[in-house]
Amino acid sequence: MADYCQAHGIQLLTYGTLCGGLLSERYLGQPERAALTTASLGKYKQMVDAWGGWALFQELLAALKQVADRHGVSIANVAVRAILDRPAVGGVIVGARLGVAEHIADNARVFDLRLTDQDRGEIEAVLERSRDLYQRIGDCGAEYRR
Repeated sequence: MADYCQAHGIQLLTYGTLCGGLLSERYLGQPERAALTTASLGKYKQMVDAWGGWALFQELLAALKQVADRHGVSIANVAVRAILDRPAVGGVIVGARLGVAEHIADNARVFDLRLTDQDRGEIEAVLERSRDLYQRIGDCGAEYRR
C-alpha cells in the first residue's frame, strides 16, 4: 500500500506506531511476561511474537534507546520519527489514555528530532532480522477483513 500511495501522491496516516506503548522505556529489559494490562497491549504482543519474538524486540528497544540517548529523547520519539521519515507517511496517530498516559510534552519533541544515517542503520540492523508481517498477516488485522 505504501508504494501505491507514494506513486499516487497519497499520504498515509499510521496508527499503532508505538505498539500500544510497547515501544517505550517501560518495556526495555522487561521479561516476556511483563504486565500487559490492556487488550491493546495483548494484541500488540501477538504482533511482536509474529514479527520476531520478545528477544528480538528487546534488541530493537535497546537499539532505539541508544539512538534516543544520543539525541536526548525517548524511545517513543525515535520510533515515531522513524515512521514519519518513511516516504508515504504523512502523519502518525499516537494514542493517549487521558489521565493515565498522555505524554504531550514528550511527543512534541519528535518535531525537533532528526535521525542520522548511523541512527537509521542501527535500527535497520535489527529490523532486517525480523519477519515480514505483511507476508505473515497481510496489510490489516483479521478483524478488518469481512
